[in-house]
Amino acid sequence: MSDREFGGFDVEIVADAVRQPSLDDLRSAALFRRRRRAAGAGLAMVVALAGAALVPSAGDPDGGNWAAPDPSGPAIERGVSELFLLTERVAVGVEVRDPCQISFSATEDAGRSWSDWRTAEYDGACTTTPDSEGFGVSDVRYSVLDERTYLVSVDGQAILSTDGGRTWRDVESAVIDVKAFPERARPVTCQNGCGAMKRPLAVEPGTGRVYRLADLASTHARAVVDQSDDGALWYVQASPEFGGAATVARSVDRGATWQTSQVPEGVTAIGLAAVSGREAYLLTEPRPAGTDGPPSGSSRLLHTTDAGRSWVDVDTDLPASSMVRPFTIGRDGALLVGEPFAGGTTAYVWVSRDGGRHFTRSERSGTEGTVGVAPGLVWLGGRDVMNLPATAHVQVSADGETWSRLPLPR
Repeated sequence: MSDREFGGFDVEIVADAVRQPSLDDLRSAALFRRRRRAAGAGLAMVVALAGAALVPSAGDPDGGNWAAPDPSGPAIERGVSELFLLTERVAVGVEVRDPCQISFSATEDAGRSWSDWRTAEYDGACTTTPDSEGFGVSDVRYSVLDERTYLVSVDGQAILSTDGGRTWRDVESAVIDVKAFPERARPVTCQNGCGAMKRPLAVEPGTGRVYRLADLASTHARAVVDQSDDGALWYVQASPEFGGAATVARSVDRGATWQTSQVPEGVTAIGLAAVSGREAYLLTEPRPAGTDGPPSGSSRLLHTTDAGRSWVDVDTDLPASSMVRPFTIGRDGALLVGEPFAGGTTAYVWVSRDGGRHFTRSERSGTEGTVGVAPGLVWLGGRDVMNLPATAHVQVSADGETWSRLPLPR
């Protein structure tokens, strides 16, 4: 296995040559399939919005309304489209409403209170004219960087809010490019795809400053970014050749330099969970037999204890899945793999306590088909009353056994 240090990928060249779909694209396709299967589900783990095309509004040559929203409008029934869980007590709900309205609501007390949707909103002028696939033509993405910092990108034009969505600035004037993340800055992990993040970002608590790695070229072909407890950064890069081996990159100096190694060919990397700067797990799925066919083999869980120089097949009994499954390591060291939309609207968690060799299904399940992860945490979506039109709460666990309830904003 190769192992080299470098100051950054020239991934623009690599991305142009990649025919293998990126994980963001795989996640988007899988999530659109989920939404078709589970029509009417309130909470969906949306990666990229492809249902509306953004066009300039009259009198707005910049093509969107970046001003602060007016909180004095009438109250309406609200619902979470995507949940970003940050800790057991801190979360941000994102609501996506036609035409292309993106609102944010945050809690810091485990859902007992939430900020007002109407004070944290991007409202762009959109058209809902579908393309040949039934989706809109604009590329709309968003990312939650922390409880008060949100990133929205529309056809490559990115804006950033550092005050909970009340005001927005162009991202190029709002972020600080650095060679390595400052010590106090917290790198942003990608939970369900990297969304609007084109490069690794970090947020400094207290000041709200957002830092971006200047030497890592812009790309959407990255996979899940994860940070281990000792501060090491890990992420996966797709192969420039279809069917080729993916590359895992690791940095132990806050992103200043990276070491890379290749993983076995013939699999698609779904998620990476880092234990330390030397140890990590890589969840992979076999490539499907056809365009929309089922997996052509079993799931493979790869494990490294030498900083990615070698990867050992754990020989897991985890069943293969055609869905993109969220993956993390619980706070007690358990491996947690979410299973969304299992047989309809049921979701549950696979739990392993022996390093991934054996997985058992969690006794707790969700009724909405939705499941997600944060570093060290997993959640399941559910309703309080089954005839309500939207998901009302999520159940949160750090070990797949004990659960706490987090109500969602309405």
